Amino acid sequence: MQLRNKHLQKTLDELDFLKKLYKKEFAVKKPGFNKEYDKRLRNLKRDLFEKINIDVDKAAGLIEIKQLVGRPLKDRVLLTKLHLVQQILNLTNRDMESFALMFALTGNETFSYKTIERAYEDELVGMILHNLYILSCGTPREIDASSDGTGYALTITKHYRTDKEENKEHWKEVERKKYIITSTIVDLKTKIYVSFATGFQSEMKLFEQAKQSLEQRGFELNSITLDKYYSNQKTIAGFNKETATYFIPKKNTTIRGCEKWKQSIQQFTTNTIDFLKHYYKRETSEYCHSADKKRFGIIRQKKENRIITTMSTRMTLHNYITTILHPT
Repeated sequence: MQLRNKHLQKTLDELDFLKKLYKKEFAVKKPGFNKEYDKRLRNLKRDLFEKINIDVDKAAGLIEIKQLVGRPLKDRVLLTKLHLVQQILNLTNRDMESFALMFALTGNETFSYKTIERAYEDELVGMILHNLYILSCGTPREIDASSDGTGYALTITKHYRTDKEENKEHWKEVERKKYIITSTIVDLKTKIYVSFATGFQSEMKLFEQAKQSLEQRGFELNSITLDKYYSNQKTIAGFNKETATYFIPKKNTTIRGCEKWKQSIQQFTTNTIDFLKHYYKRETSEYCHSADKKRFGIIRQKKENRIITTMSTRMTLHNYITTILHPT
């Protein structure tokens, strides 16, 4: 069948009915109680601390750290581990100082709350955390992925989705500054963030940064499932011909565009139910974001660069937690 705009509009008009039909016939049921998963959940923090302790040493081993003239460097490897523990336990800087005193019992140096706070902008700690994130992603490979962005409130009284919906007409940079925006690309098989970008830019700019980082590190996309926000020709045209793209077209969409765009629209129009089967896998991204917000709590840092470090650390911890709870 040769694709026409009338075929696309007919499918869009019937989309609400088709979504209801899909959810009734094909929606995946939530898994019931599982003893093995419950055991992993109970042992999560212990296993997480053990894994981080090993992998931080690996990540630091890729960096040559030299002592120059001046005051001796604090142990940056130990400081990185404390930084990660602080995020896992959601402690303030002063609470973390008290927690770190236990290292005095083992003969290791202790850290003041100021040193713990400065770790968020320490170059060596940042390099170790970057290497740790790369380790958490695993080896570059071909993946089926989904992508989505979300905002993390910087005050406890704010909620990103509600605030955005209530202020659509005035959602400018001033409003965005109340949130740190994070765009992630999730491996659907492992639920790992294989790429992300975080900051105070627009969600679309961050998505392009995450996509570029993914390509630079050698990951290849067999398919990607996207929110309606990304259903524009410029975004779709940016993917390779071999990458299948799944998205719900907007109401005013036409078939006019590049070949990649037309291929996606053709698949959506001619085989809508199968298309929805793959499209709804994007709920993996929403599930991961929701779980992270419940798991880590509010961001306590106030400076922008420290807020960005906090989010980057949480993306790494998400990967380690996911690997423990959902081993492949």
